[in-house]
Amino acid sequence: MLNKLLFKSVLFMCAGVMLLLASNDKVFSQGVGLGAEAEATVEENIPREKALVVKYINADLDTIDKAFSQAAPLKLELQMQDRAFPNGGGSVSALEVRGVHNGSRIFFNFKWSDKTKNDRVIADHLFRDAVGLMFPLDIVTISPETPFSPRMGDRGKPVNIWHWKADWEREMDSECGFEHMEDQYPDMFTDFDFHTHPLHFHDQELHSIPLISGGRAAGNMLSQPNKGTTVEDLNAIGFSTLTTQDHQDVQGKGKWENSGWNVTMYRDLITADTNDVQFIPGVETFFNVAVWNGEEGDRNGQKSISTRWSPVKLETVKYDQ
Repeated sequence: MLNKLLFKSVLFMCAGVMLLLASNDKVFSQGVGLGAEAEATVEENIPREKALVVKYINADLDTIDKAFSQAAPLKLELQMQDRAFPNGGGSVSALEVRGVHNGSRIFFNFKWSDKTKNDRVIADHLFRDAVGLMFPLDIVTISPETPFSPRMGDRGKPVNIWHWKADWEREMDSECGFEHMEDQYPDMFTDFDFHTHPLHFHDQELHSIPLISGGRAAGNMLSQPNKGTTVEDLNAIGFSTLTTQDHQDVQGKGKWENSGWNVTMYRDLITADTNDVQFIPGVETFFNVAVWNGEEGDRNGQKSISTRWSPVKLETVKYDQ
């Protein structure tokens, strides 16, 4: 009798779950642990009317801050990421972006409010501040009739993403390019502290035995101590497809000041990498953005986002007469 009751209970539970999934599109679309995502709405496939004008100014990295002051900002409202599981973010409400190019290199500047500086991820409860910039890989038309998801691209419609990370900025400023656990926890103890000079021993171990770090041995960029950049150059064709490029072309710099971040990302207008977006003065493309607030536990898909593409127009080069 008990076995029959348990069997019936399981049947009723399974039937209830299937009924819930069948009758609640929102629950199913947000994953229910399956990794599924909702399709972009009609509104999301209508780009914003106001474009970011990337102003032509004969400037270089040393004078780019002054050049940005001459470029008109575009303010974007942000919201929580609510299409793919797990949802989250929304603590950053707005972002200001400017663009400048000098005929050979393009620069983007981002400013947003953030009361806390989160640039360490050395412990599992710490998360970084970050900003992402996304472009369609090709020259495209975006409309409800020619949809192109503004969130992570689509299958068959790839995007190029530039991801600046605050902890990478911190690592670039450090002497060895990374932090030891002992830097965060100077009084820590492990089962391997049998050596007379444990810090020196661990340092040797870290540098001389690649098997200790599987990611470093495999060549994973995120595991390397000296990445040479604060920006990760990536591609995607929809949710759960984010992939680091073999060739990294984007550079960046950022500083936290006056309770907010001031971040610049830059790259040559044209590169030899077919996985990179190419910028041509006088030609229009689109961009979108996302911001991560480490203090609020933002990571991966938990982020503040713009839900629509924005046009970006590069001014033509002005030659001296």
